[in-house]
Amino acid sequence: MTRRATCESCKALDIRQLQQGNLLVPGFLFGWTWSRDDEPSGSICIVTEHDAIVLMYRYGTSTWKKIAQRVPITWTDCPLGGRRPWFKCDVLSGGKRCGRRVAKLYAAGELFACRHCYGLAYDSQRQNPQTRATLQLQKILMKLGGSGHLADPFPEKPPRMHWRTYRRLCDRALAAETNVDDMFLQKAERFIRKPVHHRRIRRAYWPIDPSARRMKAIFHRWRRG
Repeated sequence: MTRRATCESCKALDIRQLQQGNLLVPGFLFGWTWSRDDEPSGSICIVTEHDAIVLMYRYGTSTWKKIAQRVPITWTDCPLGGRRPWFKCDVLSGGKRCGRRVAKLYAAGELFACRHCYGLAYDSQRQNPQTRATLQLQKILMKLGGSGHLADPFPEKPPRMHWRTYRRLCDRALAAETNVDDMFLQKAERFIRKPVHHRRIRRAYWPIDPSARRMKAIFHRWRRG
């Protein structure tokens, strides 16, 4: 069975980074690059239009194909004021236009599209629940300025962080830590209560001598209580 590609393994274009860099002003032309292990891994040119951007790049292996993909941008109002941009995935998927409003587009094929169109998974979906919960807790601790090590003291409120945000992250960290502890205890209980297979014990501890039958009978009486 072929494993699904992951979002983390593909080049991604995040509209939030473009907005933070004030790069969505119509009429801009700039380059965007990706790197992996501090080495360049790809680049594209971006032209901004009114409520859209045009991605210009080359695609191919043996022969290169020039691509100019226009990606529409939609806006939503934020509860506390301002507006938030979104990409509108305009790729054909399943015989129809996708139309999803997303923050990231992925270069998993010829065109940039959302993860749903390419069927991409997250790395966390391949992890067991305990590992996923532990990484979530470490991520929250690092967001609070900590090292991420579970044995370290809980981080204090970082400078310039609102107390409401700090308390919310503390509640999330407490819930994640409780989740990690519960799963560890469940795993330990399953290990402790795991029934002993009598055949393995017989091979390991029952010698081939006249008293073996008597030892076997005692063992079965003990198992029956």
